[in-house]
Formats: sequence, structure tokens, C-alpha cells
Amino acid sequence: MPELTWKSIAFLASILVLSVGVCSSDLSEAQLAFREGTDLLQQGHYESAIRAFDKAIQLDPTFSVAYYSRGYAYGQLGQHERAIQDYDQAIRLDPNDAEAYGNRGLAYALLGQYEQAVQDFDKTIQLHPSYAATYGNRGYAYGQLGQHERAIEDFVKAIQLDPGYVPAYNNRGSIYGKMRQYERAIQDYDKAIQLHPSYAAAYGNRGYAYGQLGQNAEADADKAKACSLDSQFC
Repeated sequence: MPELTWKSIAFLASILVLSVGVCSSDLSEAQLAFREGTDLLQQGHYESAIRAFDKAIQLDPTFSVAYYSRGYAYGQLGQHERAIQDYDQAIRLDPNDAEAYGNRGLAYALLGQYEQAVQDFDKTIQLHPSYAATYGNRGYAYGQLGQHERAIEDFVKAIQLDPGYVPAYNNRGSIYGKMRQYERAIQDYDKAIQLHPSYAAAYGNRGYAYGQLGQNAEADADKAKACSLDSQFC
């Protein structure tokens, strides 16, 4: 099972004048609403965060990061079409917002619109060539389009940029599995598990690869381990 990776939102708390060191009295009403939204976002209270970002945007319709942040919240709620609308507006206001292109690409991928996703990931990489997750996500999209060699190239690049980026190993292993290169797939799953011993997807995928090689004892052990970690693999 290949996986996509959301861009981190950790940067939101320090964007523009909203750093921790800024006194609340120095912030506009829109900025105060935005800061409330980012706090709620980081706590996982997505619906409440959206309401705070609504207020920030109402007070300042040119607040590009508020659109981006609301789009992120919609994405976490699985409302990808609404997320795309907000990323569209964020990009109109700030055409160099690499994060907005990256997460819009992710939203397109989650909707199965992989060509559009690749276009957005291309733009993200153009603006910010060192985002390992963007290469990983574009590799996922290429894999879904059947462009396996291009997918592998992207996973290799993601790993070069971040050798600890676990999903890239799992996803590259999935591509090798589709290419029936099961030994190479197992090597990638081994690395993913070494880095993240409770990564259920890697156990499940490795179990499938072992099964294809006729190594049934190893396959059964991995499938049982995946099930013990995550019931969706049972």
C-alpha cells in the first residue's frame, strides 16, 4: 500500500508577524484570528480552525496564508475539493507559495487526478527543490499513472534529500513489487521497518512480496504483524 505525505504545518506559527515573540496588542484582528486558527490546527481541531480562518479571511480577503491554512484543515477533514479552492486562492495571492502548490497537488492525488497532481508537484519542486516529501508524492502519482521508472527516480531523490524519509522506502518497494522485483521490494520494506518498527503498511507489503516468492512462513509472520499493528491489514 503506497502512501502520500502531507506537508508540515509547523511553519505556520511563525509566518509573517505571527511569531511567538509578537505581542498580541501588535496584531491586527485578522492576524489574531489566524493565530487562533493555527493553534487549533496544530491541536487537530480542524472544524474550529476553519471557523477562525473564515474570520481572518473575512477581515482581510488578501490574507493568502489564511486560505492555505484553511485548505489544509479541509484536507485533513477529507474535503479535498474545498481544499483545492482555498489553495487556488492562496496561489492567486502568492504565486510563489510552494506549500500551496504541494498540498494542492496532494489533494488532486487523493481525488485520483494524478496528471494535475504531477503538475503541481513539478511547480513545488521548481520553487523549492529540497522538499523530500514533494518528490515522494510525485513518485506516488507517477506510480499511479504506471510510470514506474519515473516514480523510482523520485523516490531515490526523496531518499537522497532525507535518508530517514520512511514512506519513500515503502512506496519504492511497492513500485518494485508492481514490477515483480520482489527481492528489491523486500530490501526497501526492510529499511522502512528498520527506521519505523511499528509501520504496519511495510509489514503488510513485505508479507505480500514474501508470498509472491513462495516464502510462506515469512509471509504469514509479516501479515500477522501488520494485523497486530493496524486492523485494516487483518
